[in-house]
Amino acid sequence: MSKVARTGLALMLVALALGMMSVAALPARAANVSLSLYGSYAGGWGTTSASETNPGPTLTVNQGDSVTITVSSTDGFNHQLLIDYNGNGLADPGEPMSTPFSSTTTLTFVADQAGTFHYLCVIHPTAMKGTFVVQGTGSPSPSNVPGDSGGVLVVVGVLIVVVAAAGVSVLVLRRRR
Repeated sequence: MSKVARTGLALMLVALALGMMSVAALPARAANVSLSLYGSYAGGWGTTSASETNPGPTLTVNQGDSVTITVSSTDGFNHQLLIDYNGNGLADPGEPMSTPFSSTTTLTFVADQAGTFHYLCVIHPTAMKGTFVVQGTGSPSPSNVPGDSGGVLVVVGVLIVVVAAAGVSVLVLRRRR
C-alpha cells in the first residue's frame, strides 16, 4: 500500500472513531413523555388500575423532558398529585401539582431538576406515594419512557460509519488495481 493510501486510510479511521465518539458523548434530546397513574386511597398508585401499590411504581424521565402524567382516581375520592422536589410533603412554588380530581386529569411540566424525588397525593400522602426519578442530561434513556431519545444522533453516526467504510473500500479497490 502506498504512503498516500496509508495516510488516507489513517485519516478515514480517525474520522470514523471521532464520529462514533461524538455520537456516544452527546446527551439524549428532550422528549415528550406521557405517563399514566391510577390511584386509590386503599391501593396507592399504579400504572394500571389493577397494579396499585403503596409505594407506587418508580417513574423515570430525563432532565428536560416535557412530561404529561394522566392521573385517574379509581375509588371516586378526590386526589391531588404532587411531585415533591424538596421532600417536605407540601406543595411549594415550582413543584408540579395537578388540580384536585375524582375522575381523571392531566399534569404537564418540564422535568427541569435532576434527582430522585417523591410523588404523592397531597390529600392522602401516607397512603399514596412513590418515587419520581429525573435522570441528568447525558443519562441513557429510561426504558419506561416512549419517544425519541436521540434517534437523529444515531442516524448521523451511522452515516459517518457508512462514509468512512466507503472511503476504505475505495482505497482497497485502488490498491488491487
